[in-house]
Amino acid sequence: MLRSVIAAIVFLVAGQNAIANEAGNRLASEIAARAANEGRVGEMVFRLESSSGSVRERRALMMHSDQGKTVQIAIYFTHPAAIADTAFLSHDHLEGTDENWLYLPATERVRRLPVSERGSNFMGSDLTYGDIKDNFKFGLDDWRFTHGGTDKTTGHEVLKGVARTSSVAEELGYGSFVAQIDPKTLFPVQIMYADTDGEALKRVEVLEQDRIGGAWTAIRFKVENLQTGHTTHVHFEGMRYFPGLDSKMFSSARLAAGVPLLN
Repeated sequence: MLRSVIAAIVFLVAGQNAIANEAGNRLASEIAARAANEGRVGEMVFRLESSSGSVRERRALMMHSDQGKTVQIAIYFTHPAAIADTAFLSHDHLEGTDENWLYLPATERVRRLPVSERGSNFMGSDLTYGDIKDNFKFGLDDWRFTHGGTDKTTGHEVLKGVARTSSVAEELGYGSFVAQIDPKTLFPVQIMYADTDGEALKRVEVLEQDRIGGAWTAIRFKVENLQTGHTTHVHFEGMRYFPGLDSKMFSSARLAAGVPLLN
């Protein structure tokens, strides 16, 4: 009798887990397919705040182009002078291997970044290179998803993820996450990341969203490192819809030419 009860419980739990996994995969796929605009540009402002309260500011021109098969992001730093003309470029392909490059004026060299560096911090901020290019979406090949139900207080959908393999976790710099998803915009309004040892690592909060060219975009957000106390605040100024961005603007050879002039 006892064995029958245990077997029934195991069967029930397995069924519930399968349903949660299926719902999680469906929600993650909806987020990945979130509507995007053809192009947008704006000034990206970083405020880096240390645990002691000291603050540094960085500014950059950000260009984003989504042509369906490839999403391209270019970030050209303009301030302060010490990092001016430093540039980052990302090509995320629907099929095939993604590509990322970094240009450092001091070396006068455009360097292609290996996949293993996507978990590295981006320009001294609390964002990783992966965070920058993922645009608040979760790589479907990186995570095993589970739906955590609906938060009764906020009405947000809860999505959980665990890195598929230890090597993926090392690349991402994250072992797992729990996110609250706005069902209206399919944007995560909060993401809690754990490190590869399962310890709380980061809190990401999207504080303001807006529709740019018909697509929801994060206009203001912050990333807090729970282990160091360092926080990065990011907001965009003058964000606007900019269709028809010249593909030459997103070539790796263009990175060394300095900040583009856009009309």
